[in-house]
Amino acid sequence: MSYDRIIQKTEIEGLHFEENLTVDNHLYSHVIASSGPGISDFVTHSPSFKYTQYGIHIGQVDRLTFFGDPNQKITGHFVDCRKGSPTRNKKVTLEYYPDPNKKLFIDRGIAHTFDGLENVLTRDEPIWYMSVGNPDYNMENDVINVSRDLPLEDFPAVTVNQYPIPRKAYEFVLELQHSSMTELQHYPTRVLVEINGENRYVTVRPKTEKERVEE
Repeated sequence: MSYDRIIQKTEIEGLHFEENLTVDNHLYSHVIASSGPGISDFVTHSPSFKYTQYGIHIGQVDRLTFFGDPNQKITGHFVDCRKGSPTRNKKVTLEYYPDPNKKLFIDRGIAHTFDGLENVLTRDEPIWYMSVGNPDYNMENDVINVSRDLPLEDFPAVTVNQYPIPRKAYEFVLELQHSSMTELQHYPTRVLVEINGENRYVTVRPKTEKERVEE
């Protein structure tokens, strides 16, 4: 799953900080890529950025490095939503600061949201997994969204994907995601709802400009 040294554990297995490798030449430092597939996503956050929901990945491990003012406190909130986990529904809150020397490892099925990311740059080095016939997984949008106001006992119980994928599969999934995001103006929200007594996932997104014109 991960090959980098754990430097801080938490009360949820699969939620911890790992060491980043850096090279310092006395003028500036280079943060070396972590072990794994070599895929990186960089996300900027505006001065007014706020999270209103938790996100739960089914097939993706997040490995997040935070770059920004070293005195800016970040607060992360986490809930274990994994079926069969000994810490199912366990909630953990972490307070930390941007530090290029470490990354936050969030395993599949752990709901997460953050406060204090204003003006912070995050680097995510995801690790992806697949499974056959997992109803909780959607390849085009591997995020289940949960309101931050939802009572802890009402968080969903999810089955996570089990099988690590080869590099070629990363390239295929990236192409699929890029294709689906061609006309995307806002990232869609996927939520679990009950319809006729059955739990189903519903994806909600704003209409595109083309769809509004055609009305």
